[in-house]
Amino acid sequence: MNTLAFYIYPLPQGTSFTARDLSIPNNVEKLFDYMQILLAVISKEGWDFLIQHYGYEKLFEINNRSGWIDCKTLDEFIKLSEYKKEISPKTISSIQSAF
Repeated sequence: MNTLAFYIYPLPQGTSFTARDLSIPNNVEKLFDYMQILLAVISKEGWDFLIQHYGYEKLFEINNRSGWIDCKTLDEFIKLSEYKKEISPKTISSIQSAF
């Protein structure tokens, strides 16, 4: 299974998130927590999966529990998450090899 997101701990191998992992809302919330403290990354493919699997409204709810992206409205969340997707790496493999 493809790695869609990556958390740098535990060292040295880190933690990979696959579609199976990201199908569990609590795992997405943890990932957003890690993103908040700059210890994780989501690939463009990962963003595509999250958006298709959950939709923006559910991701907005998960984000609000996490407190990662600071926004008040769904529209604002959509705009900011699209920006996050745009600046994300295409794949995680190049990130993982740095560790």
